[in-house]
Amino acid sequence: MKPCHVSVQVCVFGKRCLFTRLLAMKKIYLFVFLFLFVLNAFAQYKVRLAENATVGVSPNVETYFFAEKLAVEHISNYVFDIKGTDYSHQPIVYYGFKHFKRFENDPIIIRTAEILKQIRDTLYDNGPILTHLLNQNAFPAKGQRFINEGSTSDKPVATDKLTMLLTELTDSLIQFYVKADVGSFLNENSSFYKGALAEIAKDIDKAAYPAIEEWYGKKFPRYELYISPAMPITPGEDSYRGFGPNISSPHGQIPSMVISSSKMLKLQGSLPLYRQYGFDNSSVTQFITIHEISHSFVNPLLEKYAQQIRADSGLFVKELSDTLAPLGIRDWYVCVTEHLVRLGEIRIAMSLNNTKEADRLRKLHIGEYHCVLLPLLEKQVARYEVNRTMYPTFESFLPELIKFLHSLTPQIVKDQVLKYHKYTSAFQQ
Repeated sequence: MKPCHVSVQVCVFGKRCLFTRLLAMKKIYLFVFLFLFVLNAFAQYKVRLAENATVGVSPNVETYFFAEKLAVEHISNYVFDIKGTDYSHQPIVYYGFKHFKRFENDPIIIRTAEILKQIRDTLYDNGPILTHLLNQNAFPAKGQRFINEGSTSDKPVATDKLTMLLTELTDSLIQFYVKADVGSFLNENSSFYKGALAEIAKDIDKAAYPAIEEWYGKKFPRYELYISPAMPITPGEDSYRGFGPNISSPHGQIPSMVISSSKMLKLQGSLPLYRQYGFDNSSVTQFITIHEISHSFVNPLLEKYAQQIRADSGLFVKELSDTLAPLGIRDWYVCVTEHLVRLGEIRIAMSLNNTKEADRLRKLHIGEYHCVLLPLLEKQVARYEVNRTMYPTFESFLPELIKFLHSLTPQIVKDQVLKYHKYTSAFQQ
């Protein structure tokens, strides 16, 4: 609405234009009301887990995946979003695509496809896009959530081109949000989103976040978890995705988590017919919501020792490399990172006197994920747990763990790899 244009019309057309102006103002008020209603309705898509932890839905992330699904019709694939794949096991992906398909050849989607192709061919992932979007105001508002949005430990090396592409992508997504009326689709299907939030919230250990802070001796301003029913995951059991971006705020980094559905659902005739929502998976939920957040505690600390750790790459013996390669762990630095994060998960469960969960995590991380150095590291970290006066934080004890890892020999590592078969057999019995 352009006020100067209206004033000219009033001068020329008199009373008729006054009526037009009043009608236009009513439309403005109606738009503002609907805009505030959408924001307020979406603000309710959030469940408080602890004093400083929530799980909710991001309209930015959902809008992105709706647009990505349409863009893939032009660029064939992006991560787990593959043209021609049947996503009927994910109701929001399936019905969202049907709902927005009329925009498949819209100039906004054509532009989005071109931008995504460039980002995909550079980064091979859409994780950095989610990081960027969670640092923006909720659509359709423009701008950054916080003035000081900056670099994060898991943010790729920024280039002028990447920054430009992310900015252009965000602009296209806001245009798509408005033109396709994404907000209405989200609110019309609020029962599905609230059902999905209820499923995941019941499986998150609400005592875990204070326990994580206590064990590491560090606090973050808060923790923001997000479910994304619109995130495509290829069909098959044990298929899910989680990504852990950081949100930059004036009070420090806010660890975050974006989680896809993890249960395959039988296709129903429409979205209102669903009574299961794809997030009722306690083992996946407990693992992914703690594991990814724990990376926020460990990764920045290890960056200080990156050179020392990489100097010990000879410990990444072939036996260990071959075992971990299928899991995407392809070097000693990542191997150490994953070991220490999983070490924390086990010991935090023990700090909560939850030996059953600790045993489950050992079975998972040693027997299935082959983090075969965990038994050795558990013995070492006991010194930290019983002497918090000398070691008030995990950061203060980390040099001891780095020193211990440096003391290992290739033969010791090989022996641990051989022992993992023993662990696997024992856990499977």
